[in-house]
Amino acid sequence: MSNICLRTQTTTKPNKTGRRKMNALKKFTLGAAVVLTGATGAAAQDIQERQMTLGHVVAEQFPYHTSAMLMKEEMAAKTDGAWTLDVHPSGALGGERDALDALLLGSMDYTWVHTAAMASFVPSFDLFNMPFVFRSPEHIEEALNTLDFSKFYEEADAAGFKLLGIGSPAFRYPMNNVHPILTVEDFDGMRMRTMGVAAHIDTYEALGSNVASTSFAELYGALQTGTVDGNENALSALSSMRFNEVQKYLTLLPTVANIAVLAMSKSTFDSMSPAEQALIEEIGRDTVAKNNADYARLDSEALESMKAQGLEVNEITDMSGFIEATAPVRDKYSENLEPWVRDLMAQIEALPSAQN
Repeated sequence: MSNICLRTQTTTKPNKTGRRKMNALKKFTLGAAVVLTGATGAAAQDIQERQMTLGHVVAEQFPYHTSAMLMKEEMAAKTDGAWTLDVHPSGALGGERDALDALLLGSMDYTWVHTAAMASFVPSFDLFNMPFVFRSPEHIEEALNTLDFSKFYEEADAAGFKLLGIGSPAFRYPMNNVHPILTVEDFDGMRMRTMGVAAHIDTYEALGSNVASTSFAELYGALQTGTVDGNENALSALSSMRFNEVQKYLTLLPTVANIAVLAMSKSTFDSMSPAEQALIEEIGRDTVAKNNADYARLDSEALESMKAQGLEVNEITDMSGFIEATAPVRDKYSENLEPWVRDLMAQIEALPSAQN
């Protein structure tokens, strides 16, 4: 955006004729400015100076952060520096629930959080935490791009959040040090560490695992000593934490999705002019797109890197046994959700990409 400023200097007081000419000149210049700047010029008048904050829990190499840095850059570029964004990675401002609490209080403006954290405030988000609702990254993308997810935005709004986007079309894949996972029976008795999400824990127990409550900070050592047999996470996280050094087998089984949301404080959004609201929604879309692209790239690079280091990787072509074994988990969590969520789940499971 650019601002056009006309500064007129005079040495003598103009007479009436001179004042009429000067007013005409001002009107002509203002008209020229409108022609030159168009809607951008009008919007610029509605952009206020704002210093805002985004906190998230991952390290700087991961998509939450790289997309947040794009958000920061776009804010500065599209407002001529009127908006600034302070980005705090690695849980510097607290965990994901802390971040969502801060959005409600208005002490933080934006955050990236997993849908499991969002479900604590908006129960309908449990749809994303159930096993095998989504079958591949392409399935997630098809669902988000073709089905109506607007009710999630409405319910988030009612809970005090402005949802800018749903992203991260990725999964948490199981890795272990016992044997390859080929059938449901291969999970039997395996000590698996999962994310501390009730639906995830129930999923691995339904598959026959004994779920371990090991903290993430202690997980590498537990895997190394055999206290824990395996864990599950995004490919980029498994690689960056070097879990492939202490585990031999990775199974590309899309057990639970790793979907996240870009959320904003509703009080911040409501304080904005219509022009500012339109702008932040545009920047939000770009931020989610960046996050998704970086996720795909990092996961692909991580998989190839771990393979090159000797990790044994297998894919499951027939997931029917795993889907059947975890049906009680989907039933348990879906029965507590509103009918529209169950209807959407059926639509998701019927998409063409779910059948591949």
